[in-house]
Amino acid sequence: MSWAQAAPGVVGLALIWVVPGYAVLRLLGFRGLLALGGGAAVTSGLSGVLAIAYDLVGLRWSLGSLLLGLLLAVAVAAVLGRLLGSTQHPDGVTVAGERELRHTERGWLALTWALGGGVLAAAMTTGMGRADQPPQAWDAVFHLNALWFVRETGNASSLGGLSPMYADLAAPFYPATWHGLVAVAPFLPGVTEAANASSVVLGSVVWVAGLVALSRVVWPARALPTVLVPVLAASYVAFPAIAVSMLAVWPFALSVACLPGTIALVIATLRGVLSWRMHLALSLGLLWAVAGVVLAHPSGLFSLVLLALPLLTVLLARQLVRMGRRGRPVRAALLMTVWVVAIVGTIVFLVNFPPVRSIMDYRRGGQDSYLPGVGSLLIDHPLIYVYKITSVNLIGTALVLLGGVLALRWRHARWLVVSLVAAAVLTLLAAGPPEQPLRVLAGFWYTQASRINQLMLVPAVMLAAGAGSWLSRVAARRLGSPLWVPAAVLVVMIVTLTSGLRWTSQTQVMASTYTTYPIAWGTILEPEEIAMIDRAATTLPDDAVVLGEAVAGSPYLLHRAGVDVVFPQLSPIPDSPERTVLEQDFRDWRTRPEVCDAVRALGVTHVYADSLTFDDPLNAKWEETTPGLRNLAPEEGPDFRRVDEGGSASLWEFTGCS
Repeated sequence: MSWAQAAPGVVGLALIWVVPGYAVLRLLGFRGLLALGGGAAVTSGLSGVLAIAYDLVGLRWSLGSLLLGLLLAVAVAAVLGRLLGSTQHPDGVTVAGERELRHTERGWLALTWALGGGVLAAAMTTGMGRADQPPQAWDAVFHLNALWFVRETGNASSLGGLSPMYADLAAPFYPATWHGLVAVAPFLPGVTEAANASSVVLGSVVWVAGLVALSRVVWPARALPTVLVPVLAASYVAFPAIAVSMLAVWPFALSVACLPGTIALVIATLRGVLSWRMHLALSLGLLWAVAGVVLAHPSGLFSLVLLALPLLTVLLARQLVRMGRRGRPVRAALLMTVWVVAIVGTIVFLVNFPPVRSIMDYRRGGQDSYLPGVGSLLIDHPLIYVYKITSVNLIGTALVLLGGVLALRWRHARWLVVSLVAAAVLTLLAAGPPEQPLRVLAGFWYTQASRINQLMLVPAVMLAAGAGSWLSRVAARRLGSPLWVPAAVLVVMIVTLTSGLRWTSQTQVMASTYTTYPIAWGTILEPEEIAMIDRAATTLPDDAVVLGEAVAGSPYLLHRAGVDVVFPQLSPIPDSPERTVLEQDFRDWRTRPEVCDAVRALGVTHVYADSLTFDDPLNAKWEETTPGLRNLAPEEGPDFRRVDEGGSASLWEFTGCS
């Protein structure tokens, strides 16, 4: 499927993700760009809750049932808005000092969004190749098959809805909000196309819209920072490119993409002096956005704390200072003490909470020195060191540093500097020496530097936008020119000095797990092998169950051809002794009776073999825990019959254990 054919699906998915949440926020009193920026987070929150509720009452998850639930949520928001008076303010609530964008400024924003968002979309689609090109990354295999199961079972609940991924032997909590929304994307027949389309939507629409909304409340009196945001956002590769390709952590990417819009709602809800009714109405919208960030991925809670805690502390401190000046200093001091104790207590509780502890205990290596990490942050080079440097973002770094200095000097938005430094420190802790005791703090994000690094972009883009606006104003005053002239020059400089908004780096990162061979971190599928997998829908019988080493490509049969597989993901399935036996000893099926017992118990009818090795120029992906399935080499005979082949892989009918 080409990207031209997938375009209606991309647009449809974007509308589903943004419009319902936008409508809810507008009815509860938020302004246009604020509602647009927080819309995807609210939709995600509503979708996540609806999926859980539908599973509890036995209602099948589908595009129709999702839209029906979202329509009901919009109707409820309309009623609440009417009761609380938020619908009496057609222009929405303004943040102190905010002014409306003029028509010309809106036009400039549309142009920069088309430039920045367009480059992001074009780079991602170019790197992916085709809309139906399968990504080859560890997490991608899991998420693609999870999408297929959501479509097949009609269950998108985070409370056990993905149990088929564990052979129904376990029903763990797993964040399925992204899966639920993407599984019902219209006009996209395959889950591969839907997942790839979601990458474009998350990067070009959700992420940029959230940053635009945040810039409106961080710099409420000026329009230029908002106009610059889309171009600045497109100059970074840390997000979305790394998240949706090399890492293939789409649920986490959704959580990150929703962060800036949600933080914008926090500011709009808490900063203004409004009636309790309006504060309540705004708080309802904010709660749905927070739910969206957290239900998209639980680490979103810690991401919000990391980025928004300095902001919340500043807002609370301002309120308490006012309280002290009104003659209640003791109460103000007591409340601040309670706030600090609550923060410390919550962190201590979370660090010792077993589910969180299991995430924090995830073992991951690091660099012997912090210097490579510092260098990567300064030029926005991927913290995954398989990439050569093809473009840098020194102008972005310079603008961020200048923006930090200006924020401290103006005493405005200083929380951005705190958030940026905190995210940078945690990124370096994750990337640095493993023996560092403070490294445990990065455990909330699986101690993965390339995840935490994405959070830095939220304050970084805001600070860079503020600095760019200041430079343009200074230049306009000194040159006696209209403001748009130096602003346009600045945009041209950003595009030029970043080699076309990092085009080569963006496409390289995306292509590394899609179309560039050998695939980064190991090739799973060759092009001919993909064709063989797609043919399996017709070359294999309907009741086929295929056994094969997962890292060799067999899991792709499930979501691309609808063929049952023994291993739907690359990770081992716990509490399945039959699968463990096959992973370890299948090649000895003639001499070990327990192997054939496992084959019969699991209903295996076919075998997926692949001769691609780690030493091959294509660099096969390697897994040490499956020696019994590695590099199988069946031969035609009474026990094996070749069904199809493609590249180094082949499909065989297996009757040896009949």
